[in-house]
Amino acid sequence: MVQKVFNNKRRLIPIINSEKSKEAKKPKSYDDIITKEAVTDHGLFDVHKIKDKYYYEINDSLLGREMLMVTRIAKTASGIGFGGGKQNTQVLRWHKKDQNILLRVVSHSVVANDSLPVSEAVLNSNFEPVLYSFKIAAQSKDSTSVVIDVTKLFTDDVKPLGFPQSRRKSYKISSLDSKRSFIESLKSYPQNIESRSVKTYKSSAPPSNSSTGVISLEINNSMILLPKIPMKKRYFDQSYACKKVFRYRGYFNGKRRSAFGRPLFGSF
Repeated sequence: MVQKVFNNKRRLIPIINSEKSKEAKKPKSYDDIITKEAVTDHGLFDVHKIKDKYYYEINDSLLGREMLMVTRIAKTASGIGFGGGKQNTQVLRWHKKDQNILLRVVSHSVVANDSLPVSEAVLNSNFEPVLYSFKIAAQSKDSTSVVIDVTKLFTDDVKPLGFPQSRRKSYKISSLDSKRSFIESLKSYPQNIESRSVKTYKSSAPPSNSSTGVISLEINNSMILLPKIPMKKRYFDQSYACKKVFRYRGYFNGKRRSAFGRPLFGSF
């Protein structure tokens, strides 16, 4: 609140009421964000829908856990592949930093055992890039989870979660039209979250309906919780590889036979 007063020279001096300003900066409570209008879907994360906005409620125990994100084109325009085609696969991690939640991309291309001296050097050489940053909107009533608005994660042009950059050049796609992009559905299950969003891209060479100057796709993003303890790595076994070759080179001609024409008694 600003009060207007005059000094000795009759000049207007605004005075800010500090108590009112502190109230304005006070963080919103859980009930202020997740109102009675919210439609909640319980699962891996609780998903709250309020009008056209979607919120994730992430339990603290899931922060830092690795999750697999698979991006597919669920429905496609004529001339762009087929519905269900996989576009991208990533391992992600939700990380809390001050008053923000960061969505980071995890790489396992180079790894080392934690007990080895080189492990720290390997870790420092695989710094996880930040895919998206969310402001924490509120905390749960028992302070065991945080609430973030994830609407723009699916309506903005986040390229790893949409149409791949490598395929955009073919259709001369310039940008995403946010006014014609929206979330179709966002559902939570015990071990995964499934989202479907319609994304409309501005294109000067669309494969069909060229008069529109756009390409509209329905994108499916599947986020799956990975085990806490990673699967044990399998060592290379040359004999196993040979068996696989023989098995796939086999053919049927009345009897099951190997690549050399000899009958196979049993399977590998």
